[in-house]
Amino acid sequence: MMDVRSFFSQLLTTGTAACTVFCAVIGFVFAILCLSIGVGKTLIIALFCGIGAFIGGVKDKRAVFMRIKHFFSDDGGDMAE
Repeated sequence: MMDVRSFFSQLLTTGTAACTVFCAVIGFVFAILCLSIGVGKTLIIALFCGIGAFIGGVKDKRAVFMRIKHFFSDDGGDMAE
């Protein structure tokens, strides 16, 4: 019998059978939502789910925003001209 921690570890590890099935189920749910309520509404639901996951799952939100700001900044740091 597999404990819960190892199950979720396999579920989120790319290349495992559990991850394959999990991603297939996610794709199936997304397809059903797109066909039943439309692509736009489905994308809005996915956006809000992502925002909720970010709020609940990221401990240091300020650091993430600073990395995003640095990524999009126009300081010319390591961009080749």
